[in-house]
Amino acid sequence: MSEISEQREQIITELEELNEEMHEQNSKRHTLVRGIIYGVGVIIGSAIIATIILGILSPWIGDVGWIHDLFQRGAELR
Repeated sequence: MSEISEQREQIITELEELNEEMHEQNSKRHTLVRGIIYGVGVIIGSAIIATIILGILSPWIGDVGWIHDLFQRGAELR
């Protein structure tokens, strides 16, 4: 019987800890920070993808000087 009560207490303790973690993760501050980080990541990622696509399509689009400048700067940084 003692083992069952110990397991029950352990389960209750773990559930209380999980509830505290869920409460923290669902807080407005945590959601705001997470949204800001994801937003910045989306902006940076979309800028990189747009630059790559414009660089690949630039021979068909025409002479876009600023794209070539960006690629040259990137090559120089490597």
